Amino acid sequence: MKRYSIKDIEKLTGIKAHTLRIWEQRYNFLTPHRTDTNIRFYDDEQLKKLLNVSLLVSRGHKISKICKLSDYELNLKIKEIYETSDQEIGEQTIPFKINSLIVSMLDLNENKFNQIIATSLMKRGMAQTISMVLFPFMQRLQIMWRTGEITTAQEHFIMNLIRQKLMVAIDSIPIAPNNAEKFILFLPENTMNDIDILFYAYFLKLNGKQMLNLGKDINLYDLKSIQDIAKPNIFMTYVEEPTCCIEVQNNILPIAESFPNQEIWLIGNLDILQSLKLPENIKLISNLESLQGMVKPQQVF
Repeated sequence: MKRYSIKDIEKLTGIKAHTLRIWEQRYNFLTPHRTDTNIRFYDDEQLKKLLNVSLLVSRGHKISKICKLSDYELNLKIKEIYETSDQEIGEQTIPFKINSLIVSMLDLNENKFNQIIATSLMKRGMAQTISMVLFPFMQRLQIMWRTGEITTAQEHFIMNLIRQKLMVAIDSIPIAPNNAEKFILFLPENTMNDIDILFYAYFLKLNGKQMLNLGKDINLYDLKSIQDIAKPNIFMTYVEEPTCCIEVQNNILPIAESFPNQEIWLIGNLDILQSLKLPENIKLISNLESLQGMVKPQQVF
């Protein structure tokens, strides 16, 4: 049984710890488990219930009434919201979509994942589904993974599904003309998670850029040989947390020094990266919004 502390629940559901305690005391809601030392914790089923309750509360339902619902009645309410959200496009449906993706991951439910994404695609299109649903979900997923709140199997399951969606989306965009600005995307040595770079690859290609994605675990020798052949305008790479500083020092700085005249766009945590003394040819990107502000769309012929 997976254990979630009250702080974990707060991060994952948005329900404040003191609010949850009040609900438990006032409405006898969701009795937590206790360790031998009397520390409260919650399991997967309780997390899923709290995700659903947080959605109902955000939709204006009173917690006093929610607590009186049976699990069956609660699920019916959530189903009603899901069906209503299928007819809506506004940002108010986004937390529901993200919470539903979390539940599909916990349950290893591929059909539910595909249904959520398909509905969002019909209402928003691929670009907004990526920026408004998948990308925020990935940020939540990273927190859950780092804090040990999901298993390796659950993380791999959902990452592979998202990777499939992104690869299909990237492949469906027309190839940019030969005179378009050219980006080479890569992950440095010992960096294996390519999902984040795929989000940025999609938006580069969508904006009419030539895009060569070299994938993961690329070393300096590889880049030198590719640079001579492809002659890119910009290198783009990503450094993971929490080893962000170490990765920059060991992998990114030697690349920047080897290509002093080559612009390098570096995706990562700005709080960490801005504390380092970086060469002038490195530009920092914190998120998709900052990338979109740096990229000038080019017409695709």
